[in-house]
Amino acid sequence: MHEETKNGHGGSSVDKRMSLKDAVSRFIIDGDALYYGGFQTMVPMAITHEMIRQRKKDLSVFCTTTDVGGLDLLVSAGCVREMHLAWSMNWFARGSHGIRRAFQQEALKRYDLSNFAATSALMAGFFGIPFMAVRGNIGTDLVKYNQQDLRVIDDPFTGEKITLVRSWRADVGIIHAQRADPAGNIVSWGTRSSPDEFGAMGSKRGVIVTVEEIVAPEVVRSDPDRTLIPFYKTLAVVHCPWGAHPSACMGYYGQDIRFCEYQGEYQRNERLLHHFFEKWVDGCPDHEAYLQKYVQQFGTESLERLKPKRGFRPVLDVHYTYHDPAVWLDIPPFADEYIGGQE
Repeated sequence: MHEETKNGHGGSSVDKRMSLKDAVSRFIIDGDALYYGGFQTMVPMAITHEMIRQRKKDLSVFCTTTDVGGLDLLVSAGCVREMHLAWSMNWFARGSHGIRRAFQQEALKRYDLSNFAATSALMAGFFGIPFMAVRGNIGTDLVKYNQQDLRVIDDPFTGEKITLVRSWRADVGIIHAQRADPAGNIVSWGTRSSPDEFGAMGSKRGVIVTVEEIVAPEVVRSDPDRTLIPFYKTLAVVHCPWGAHPSACMGYYGQDIRFCEYQGEYQRNERLLHHFFEKWVDGCPDHEAYLQKYVQQFGTESLERLKPKRGFRPVLDVHYTYHDPAVWLDIPPFADEYIGGQE
């Protein structure tokens, strides 16, 4: 299905659809640096589980802020050796317990910085520049303990102290989105201009995306402002409904608070955590099996109650229309008493 060209991405007519297993096996290499997507919503949970199943290891992670404990699970499974981030949490477990344990046991290198600095690091990677100047972080221990990402210099224009944050460019980005076409034009809304746009576009080799729906190219072209990632940055498109569960995906489902609490109890308790992996990750050959197990244990109604009941749809009458330049072919050049028309 994935007929690659020399750049590894193919043209706009190349079909990049594949299974989640194939996408992770093919494009994530042990030792890679990953952009871990999801700004507290649309967390790439299905990809996270698959990386754990495949025992990916020695990964470095760049992340701004993530929820529902996906990154915590990835660290607890021993897949990550180094992380650079602003914030990671499962609100309903009151912390990222696996990350804390790994750091305390010196099994994980962790480099912290502010939310804005982390976002700016991804923006610098997106722009292709080596660093970006940011306000903040000065006066905290972030600069003291994170010389990997942060430095303070004298502003060459004012002489005042200013923080620099280095550019973050992952090898591969992993994200979840609402829709994509088979070529990999990724459509997303609700978190536009969030770190996913910068982290994914700045990734060196490209992006793996799981999506709720795969749509025809003409559907994507009909509303181009919602195209978050163009086809030439996409490595693989995986049709994976509920692929962000238990986090939310705007327009499709909300956060599964009860499952976050349930998962969080395992994350709190290191002695119990292996049971969660055995049941919900290794015990499920794929994401579809994960959903089937969820329904068996908690009932279809537990998924149904997550579907959106409130919200709104755009009412603006938006047109992507333009005039035909051919209308000027028979119009002579404009002129007045100072500017003569030129044929």
